[in-house]
Amino acid sequence: MKKFFLVLVAMALVVLLSGFRAPNGNIISKGDFSDKLLINMGEPHIRTDLGLVQTRAFGGIMYIKREVWTYRIDDYNYRFVIENGRIVADHWTRF
Repeated sequence: MKKFFLVLVAMALVVLLSGFRAPNGNIISKGDFSDKLLINMGEPHIRTDLGLVQTRAFGGIMYIKREVWTYRIDDYNYRFVIENGRIVADHWTRF
């Protein structure tokens, strides 16, 4: 029973610590739509367009639009990579 409780607590910590917590308390994680960023954090300070990437998928040519959105909150810089309206990567730095 004690081991089960420890495993349950460890799983809860992983769930709570995964993703990024917006200033209003909502969790934003990879795979979410970019609309969630706009709703919870507003317009990005810097929006960099990386252009279109051509790839072959499902027997045809598919284009992926990539952008990098940068937010600055207090002393932290948050950078999100957006592909076709979905968050695929996030990174933060201090100063």
